[in-house]
Amino acid sequence: MRVLVVEDSAYQRLRIVEALRASSAITEVDAVGSGEEAIRRLLTTDYALVTLDLGLPGMDGNAVLRWIMANRPVPVVVISADQEERSALAALEAGALEVIAKAGSQPESLARWKRRLAEVVDGVRQLSIESLVRRSIRSGAPPSSGGIPRPRRVPVALGVPPALVVAASTGGPPALRELFAGLPPQEAVVGVAQHMPPPFTRSLAHRLASGTGWDVREAIHGAEATPGVVWIAPGGAHLELSHAGERAVLVVRPHGGSVRWCPSADLLFTSAAAAFGRRVVGVVLTGMGDDGAEGCRSIALAGGTVLCESAESAVISGMPDAAARAVPAARRFPLSRLASEVERRLGEAAGAAA
Repeated sequence: MRVLVVEDSAYQRLRIVEALRASSAITEVDAVGSGEEAIRRLLTTDYALVTLDLGLPGMDGNAVLRWIMANRPVPVVVISADQEERSALAALEAGALEVIAKAGSQPESLARWKRRLAEVVDGVRQLSIESLVRRSIRSGAPPSSGGIPRPRRVPVALGVPPALVVAASTGGPPALRELFAGLPPQEAVVGVAQHMPPPFTRSLAHRLASGTGWDVREAIHGAEATPGVVWIAPGGAHLELSHAGERAVLVVRPHGGSVRWCPSADLLFTSAAAAFGRRVVGVVLTGMGDDGAEGCRSIALAGGTVLCESAESAVISGMPDAAARAVPAARRFPLSRLASEVERRLGEAAGAAA
């Protein structure tokens, strides 16, 4: 696998090149410091992966990404500074495979960053570049300046509301946008675990709110889990659903060493199964790894419903594949059909609660 590193900071460029060369899957690493140089290389050399800084001099990273997706589609991993969080989310919608933070200088932080980059490189081998390009074409256009019409909130039934929990990783932000844009707001408690570092989940919530008919917020520990709101697990922490008397509440826990993925879909799904039983619908979207599989098993054992994105539409089908293996009765649908199926299953779950 040959990789092109596009980064104007000499320190960051050195860290990225060192980390990539440590991978047995990578045969050669080239590095450039500008977008114009990157395009010249891409015109003459075939690369299996590009890492891309957004804050490039001259032609910025988002412009480079748009050129790549239009002319030489290849997996692109954005390596972004915290202050570029909104641009990083726009890059994901425009076709970037993943966004990770810049390398830190402390040994422990640097070691975690290297492990994360290695996981992303490993995921490239499972990638469907066709799905990535299709998804960027569908969701890359920003909403109009006047916003989009907000669909009416749909009451699913009287009584205790059902819950919807959603898991996503690589390729997830555009998939989440498509799912919630097609699903009218429901009187259901909704939680989302998207693998993403802080502070990018805050911008994810803003972009989903502006691109769908939903009220979308980053979860706050102890807040009431208001039905009809999409609660995003904060990057670097875990979201769980619980009950305090008659109220559903959000529990946000710091990331610990015993849990591999963060935010953890397994923790979110397992807590939802315990709190809502057969009234919970779990949805696993695109992503590498197996996060969510154990949580889906908990939902199924509690009598709830598990839905998985199909391998045909997923950018990387590792997570939905693992969930389907864990719950053989889980139904699989392409992303374009998931919203209508989720709406139907929430209605059934609310009826069971009434």
